[in-house]
Amino acid sequence: MNAMTMPTIPFFCARRRGFTLVELLAVLVVLAILVTLGWGAATGGIEKARATTCLSSLRQVGAAVQMYAADHGDRLPDTSHLRAADGSSLSWTVTLGEYLGEGFVGKCPCNRESPAAVTYGWNDCLTETGGGGIPVSRCRTPAATMLLGESADGYTSEHFHFASARSRITYNQFKSSVSVDRHGNDAHYLFVDGHVEALTPLEIKSRLNTADSTFLKP
Repeated sequence: MNAMTMPTIPFFCARRRGFTLVELLAVLVVLAILVTLGWGAATGGIEKARATTCLSSLRQVGAAVQMYAADHGDRLPDTSHLRAADGSSLSWTVTLGEYLGEGFVGKCPCNRESPAAVTYGWNDCLTETGGGGIPVSRCRTPAATMLLGESADGYTSEHFHFASARSRITYNQFKSSVSVDRHGNDAHYLFVDGHVEALTPLEIKSRLNTADSTFLKP
């Protein structure tokens, strides 16, 4: 072998290539799935927090009602049909004012679009004809009688109009005033005894259809 001739050393040069269109699409699909899952989890967390705030507000009303009744001969608060001497409303939002405190927010955060000052409606079956609250002792089942419910979209009154119905309130009549699915599969209800429940539309139907139901009429 010639001293000046170097042996040939074979080598392989790896060919560099970029991502193919299929690979890029696969990456984009994976990223889209991850973003969707992350957004869904974040949205679910926000809705859960809003529902918890709503529950807290209703419990606050429940505690205020118990204190009000204790100070007013066991009577429940009034609705806006009752007026003071100067003509101003004596709604439950007014008569419970000092018991609720300045920090009370009467709007469910899941019902942000409502133009109403409060998005909870009072069961007017718990008032006299003139709008004054009835005594708690007239409620046969305080733990089963709705005091406050979540207002349906577009409903702006601070009380529901169930007392004037001559017959049993149907489910369709009920949900025209009360939101039965404000929190997805259920809505929140405050009862005369002060406890709060999350009930599904099916549970509401059952309670309304029960013979001699005290869900609305005490």
